[in-house]
Amino acid sequence: MKISTLLKVFSPANFVLLLFGCIVLGVTIKKGDIFSLLFKQAHDFDYVLENGLKEGDHIEGDIYYNLGPFASQSTYTQYETYRTGSKTSGYYYVIPAGESGFAAVYVRKDDKNTMDKMAEETYEYLNSGADVQTVLHFNGVAVKMEKNLRGLESAFKSQLKEWGYTDTEMETMLASTGGEYLVLEGPADVTTVYVMGGIGLLMVALAIFLFLRRYKKERAWEKEQEAGEIQL
Repeated sequence: MKISTLLKVFSPANFVLLLFGCIVLGVTIKKGDIFSLLFKQAHDFDYVLENGLKEGDHIEGDIYYNLGPFASQSTYTQYETYRTGSKTSGYYYVIPAGESGFAAVYVRKDDKNTMDKMAEETYEYLNSGADVQTVLHFNGVAVKMEKNLRGLESAFKSQLKEWGYTDTEMETMLASTGGEYLVLEGPADVTTVYVMGGIGLLMVALAIFLFLRRYKKERAWEKEQEAGEIQL
């Protein structure tokens, strides 16, 4: 492959397209564990109940048990001289994980009523065995609580202590979550990863396709020129 030919076919447009594609992919990869959703096999909620969770697990399916909320997340906009008031954007609920462990799941504020009703039905199931009717479809990944939101792990521990669990018991529970306090996050972040990852891959693939097409044309033209010189 001649350097002179490469310089001819690698246009500024190709370079810009490849550069922006790599930037988009880089930003997507920075999402860390969520990026793995593009490649990892998903497990359902039954898997969580039977096997617990590990950091990076991709969970997709209906959640049908939860033990109520323990924290909420708020957002605001910071301007140069002031900031807007905080608005609640989502809630964190306790879910069972493994035989004797717990984890958390983050849901949007629009799903709060569904999760609250599910929590009521979960306690009814624990008390009387009545089946839970309310479910919420989820698609997300397990990440460390402190990676998701500062102070979340502390709020989670406080909830467990309020239920009567000791520090020793909570440490034992971590066997069900790979030795970490984990939260399932999604689906907004997951959708963003799919979209950004798809756009980034498409831009890189297009840049490579255009480069190869121009390269083949240039090489064909050079061969014609070489053949013409030989005939002369």
